[in-house]
Amino acid sequence: MQKYFYMPVTGTINLLLNANLVVSIDQISTTQTAFYYTGAAAADLVTITHGADASGVAMQNFFVAALRTLMATGYTNVAPLLAPPSAVSTVTWA
Repeated sequence: MQKYFYMPVTGTINLLLNANLVVSIDQISTTQTAFYYTGAAAADLVTITHGADASGVAMQNFFVAALRTLMATGYTNVAPLLAPPSAVSTVTWA
């Protein structure tokens, strides 16, 4: 069963990211968090830009916890709308 990160992005449509293929999640700065994926090189890194996080790990911890919860839930709620601790403003693929 495929699971997805589903989150609001300021000023645009909500973002839907595959959670099953995530290899790691890393908060690379106080305003950016990276999702590393297995698969095609054209889409194996997704970076979200978000509001500043003074702790430097709050967004990373949030998404790791969300991933654990997603993988532990049944097939009826595969993409619950997440509410990250900081607003997501942009998304880039590399």
